[in-house]
Amino acid sequence: MKNFLSICLFLTLVCSVSAQGTISVKSFRKLQNDMDARLNETAKKDFNGEPSAIIKVVTTQTGFTFDCGSIGIVKTINKPSEIWVYVPHGAKRISIFHEKLGQIRDWMFTEPIEKSTVYELVLTTGKVITTVEETIENQWLVINTEPADASVYLNDLFVKSGTYQTKLKPGSYTYRVEAPLYHTEAGKVEITDTKKEITANLKPAFGFISVSSEPEKEAKVIIDGKALTTNTPCKTEGLASGEHTVQVIKEMYQPSTQKVTITDGQTTPVNFKLQPNFAELNITTSTEATLYVNNEQKATGNWNGRLNPGVYSLEARLDKHRPAKQDIELAAGDVKTVNLQPTPIYGSLDIISTPVGATISINGKDYGTTPNTVSKLLIGDYTIKLRKEGYANVSKITTILEGKSVEVNETLANGRSVTINSTSIGATLYIDGNACDITPYNGSLTFGNHTLSIEKDGKKAEKTVIITQTGGETNFSLSFVPETITDIDGNLYHTVTIGTQTWLVENLKVTRFRNGDIIPNIRDNTVWDALTTGAYCWYNNNADAYKSTLGALYNWYAVNTGKLAPIGWHVATDAEWATLESYISANLGASGSEAKALASKSDWVSDTGTIGDNLTPNNNSGFTALPGGYRYHNGPFDGIGISGYWWCYTKNDTKNGKYRHLHFLESYLIRMSGTKNYGFSVRCVRDLQ
Repeated sequence: MKNFLSICLFLTLVCSVSAQGTISVKSFRKLQNDMDARLNETAKKDFNGEPSAIIKVVTTQTGFTFDCGSIGIVKTINKPSEIWVYVPHGAKRISIFHEKLGQIRDWMFTEPIEKSTVYELVLTTGKVITTVEETIENQWLVINTEPADASVYLNDLFVKSGTYQTKLKPGSYTYRVEAPLYHTEAGKVEITDTKKEITANLKPAFGFISVSSEPEKEAKVIIDGKALTTNTPCKTEGLASGEHTVQVIKEMYQPSTQKVTITDGQTTPVNFKLQPNFAELNITTSTEATLYVNNEQKATGNWNGRLNPGVYSLEARLDKHRPAKQDIELAAGDVKTVNLQPTPIYGSLDIISTPVGATISINGKDYGTTPNTVSKLLIGDYTIKLRKEGYANVSKITTILEGKSVEVNETLANGRSVTINSTSIGATLYIDGNACDITPYNGSLTFGNHTLSIEKDGKKAEKTVIITQTGGETNFSLSFVPETITDIDGNLYHTVTIGTQTWLVENLKVTRFRNGDIIPNIRDNTVWDALTTGAYCWYNNNADAYKSTLGALYNWYAVNTGKLAPIGWHVATDAEWATLESYISANLGASGSEAKALASKSDWVSDTGTIGDNLTPNNNSGFTALPGGYRYHNGPFDGIGISGYWWCYTKNDTKNGKYRHLHFLESYLIRMSGTKNYGFSVRCVRDLQ
């Protein structure tokens, strides 16, 4: 009720002020885009028969009268929120009268009044203007567009890209929607007391071109001077409807151009029949020759290809041949074949041998027997091999020169160089029953079987060997019945001679140094502190059994004294282990295989299958490895019967407490560095005599 009384009071005040107020002109302007004065249904003729101008008087009040003096008023029409006053062109002034609001006499127009032109004159009357501005009548206009980014114009002014929405006073408005490659849509909309919504679906003003080429595809496409990113066959993006210039370019063909007319929303196909601008050349030659065209390598063997018209230099090159060359001129459409054969460059070879009748092989191809002459050999290097039963093969590389005759004259050997050792140096050596020298012996044996024997101090040993032309053993060692020695504890050891070395067959198991001193149990020493749990290590609860079978495990301290081995023997050095390894690698007598790996367990461990039953070496190497495993510095054992670790009497990396040792496992044999407080086996080698 309070609000209602307030409104009534305000309206009473406005009416009171308005009754006493005066009329005034707020603004006057020409409406450039308003076509009402030109449209047939609204245009009026003045008293002289000429088109009138329209003064649109904007006011919320009614009851006005207007006067232009002697020139007169043509017509007055009341419209919502405004009054249309038709006046003759050339009018200079206007008078406005209202029974209650007062009058304006002879208000001078601020712009000249022209034919068929619309002007706007806005009136205010005291407090009325305030009321009018607070209560301007308006309504929504929404213009939707397709495409979504089309440009919207209202009364010829750009307002937005895409959907446009705004509030407008009642009246007539023009709109226009346009977008590239689309037809423009324009019209007129009347804003009244309801929302107006317009959807402008622009019709395409574009189409597409599908471009193809034959007899080949992948031609470059250029439309109106702009190259496409795809080659034929292809379809363009949208192009403006109308005429376009399409060109295709492909190597070896003449460029081709066509005019194409696109219609709205349609795909126009255009096909180009390419005209060849090349010649086709076929070059034949031997399969090994390399072909060149203008010094550019084309192929090895025959070549077929296209070339632009012109003159070309052709060449076929082949090692040990003179190149074949030819120039040729080609015109568009030519199809030509050229044969190029390089000329061989020869020499000859005379082959002689002693004895005669050796089989000749040159680079793997047989050429009869010696003596022989091989004519027409291409120049260059050749590998010549001569073979004859009972003689060593001969292999030689010789060079054949152009126009020259080269001679090869070889004597075939009937034996091979050998080395023969014995367990005890200085034994008398017999070859096939004939005394020839004392061991060690370096000489030669003819191919075939031979009986070797040695004698010394009433002991004899014999061995049958085979000398083959290639491969096989050439270093032999004969051993008397194995010697035995005992250590200070009375343990029995056997010996074996391998090459120039004599080794103990078993791992050492002594508990005292050879001078009789007990090997001390080093603990709490400033040098050896924390390096060992004992001077040597037995094997847990089965100590005696493992010790008698595999020997003892010693730390580096016991080895480093230099007095651990029996008299006349010493702990092997790293170099002595390397010598043994190299000898066995080259002389695996049991199998005779040149390439057999040292990692094979059968080369190092007893063939009998019983650990410790190795008093007579009977495996491939002649050396019997006893896999005693090892002991960690803190007590536990590992690798028993599987792997072996042997100290070398060679220091290495002492800063980090590591020393050289030999390590054997099922799949490898290496010499490496180890931590000195571990327990490893010891194998002794005889001092040099």
